[in-house]
Amino acid sequence: MVRQTTFSERLQDLMVRYMRQQYTSAELIAKLVEMAKDVMADAKRGEKFDPPLNWRELAFYDAVADHGTSRAVLGDEVLADIARQLVTEVRRQLKPDWIARDSVRARLRSTIKRLLARNKYPQGQQEEAIKLVLRQMEHFANEWSTKGETDS
Repeated sequence: MVRQTTFSERLQDLMVRYMRQQYTSAELIAKLVEMAKDVMADAKRGEKFDPPLNWRELAFYDAVADHGTSRAVLGDEVLADIARQLVTEVRRQLKPDWIARDSVRARLRSTIKRLLARNKYPQGQQEEAIKLVLRQMEHFANEWSTKGETDS
């Protein structure tokens, strides 16, 4: 969700500038090509970790690393480990009726909170991180709760 928002905002800004005639067609195409290269490079960010993060884990990494001082306090490797644990726990606890049952959502929220606390995630930033992790989880939840993880 974090990276999607960032790239969506960039694309929207490009289109607005083009419609206001701040860019010619050639300039817009050059900016779109540059943005496509950025998207490709962004997709490979997970390879820098040991072991590498897959794209699902990278999505959760972005959710916990996007807040205040969490990256400076914990470091990238700890945040990557938190992301791996989040993916494992969320996938384990999701049920097909997850959206209709408040108890499932509450248990997931509690699991996320405990996991962040266990990894010494900064206390003042936990609530925002939990909200973002839950939003990220909703993105994957239907797929994971009904048919498990796929590689597509």
